[in-house]
Amino acid sequence: MFGIGGIIKAVVALIIVAVIAGGLWHISNLKADLAVSELNNQKLQEGIQQQQQLIENMQKDIAKIQEINKQLQQENAKQKADVEALNNKFKKNDIGALGAEKPALVEKLINRGTANVMRCLELASGSPLNEKEKNAKTPSEANRECPSFINPNFTPIN
Repeated sequence: MFGIGGIIKAVVALIIVAVIAGGLWHISNLKADLAVSELNNQKLQEGIQQQQQLIENMQKDIAKIQEINKQLQQENAKQKADVEALNNKFKKNDIGALGAEKPALVEKLINRGTANVMRCLELASGSPLNEKEKNAKTPSEANRECPSFINPNFTPIN
């Protein structure tokens, strides 16, 4: 029926059809793999953007922390200076000897110092400044125990 030539042609035709079908199947697999790769790439890009945003936020937070730390160090230095000034006041005067010689004067000094310290505690707790405190320009007008609370620009004369 078919001759050898017909069989060869049929086999060649089948091979060509198989090659074309295999090529089409391979191309469709490549398209599916490409679509998956594109989705993965899109997710990676989104992840990278999120990471970059996170890094930017962290850098902003670090800058804020450094600024706050700097402010705390400055405040700590001010407080150390206040403590040192207070220590120097106690080193200058022997309050016991002065109290024996002039008890009324020492009582007046201690009472005024106590009142000043109590006002310092009020200010540290958030109490507003009164007009006299806002306008203090001399040590006698200011609270000598905590002049930085009364007026941060006030420089006491020691």
